[in-house]
Amino acid sequence: MPRVMPTQAVATIRRLFPGASRHNNPQPTYSSGNANALRGIINLVKEIPPELIVLPEDVYADLILANSAIESQLDIWVSRGDVGVLQPVNGVDPVLLILEALDQCPDQFPPPPTTSGLTFVSDELLRDNIRSDIWAAERAFANLEWKAATVLAGAAIEALLHWRLGQPTPTADDLKHSIDALLAKKVFPSKPPPSRDRWELHHFIEVSGNLGIVQASTVTAANLARDFRNLIHPGKVARTGQSCHRGTARSALAALDHVVRDLTR
Repeated sequence: MPRVMPTQAVATIRRLFPGASRHNNPQPTYSSGNANALRGIINLVKEIPPELIVLPEDVYADLILANSAIESQLDIWVSRGDVGVLQPVNGVDPVLLILEALDQCPDQFPPPPTTSGLTFVSDELLRDNIRSDIWAAERAFANLEWKAATVLAGAAIEALLHWRLGQPTPTADDLKHSIDALLAKKVFPSKPPPSRDRWELHHFIEVSGNLGIVQASTVTAANLARDFRNLIHPGKVARTGQSCHRGTARSALAALDHVVRDLTR
């Protein structure tokens, strides 16, 4: 069954109950005529992955109480007919409590504590973004989404090596000498663009390997992951007859583990 993201539920609630607002006075109440819409909200909330319900304790408590109040009133309408109205929860419209809670929830799965901390990445925002990509790749693999796992793992490798080559060491001269050596060995058929922002994953892998930032075995594994990641392009698939599968995803994630290990040293 398709997952429901918090923003989708929020949009639906606002469409069904456009009057839900802190500025409403008197406090709105809902009768049995609203039963279908209220049941729909409850069902939407249940379809949101628990990992996305990231809330302060008090807001989470209000969400649970609001859900319970709606479900209890729905049971009354089913068993006793048009009896009573949905009452406020702690003086607040329960629909509004759900709306406000879900509006604070992320649509992206936060990485669990078991995902690599990447503490060696000094840029906190970048570190969190890469950790999210790693967690998304691992989650895609668990969900048998081979292309997503392959591509996301490759993207995380590129982001990590891009960051590492942008540190004070290696110096600009170190990078130049490394590129010259790789050109001389015909590893690079042509000189990479002056800006690293325009480099391809191949450039990051080979330069990092040449400088000893990552081991030779990591270069081999990462280049294999690079080839697999390129299968995201339909033309590549058509030319080679290859496609992403469990093996490509596993190889890409293994290469990512190699890179993280080397950068942690």
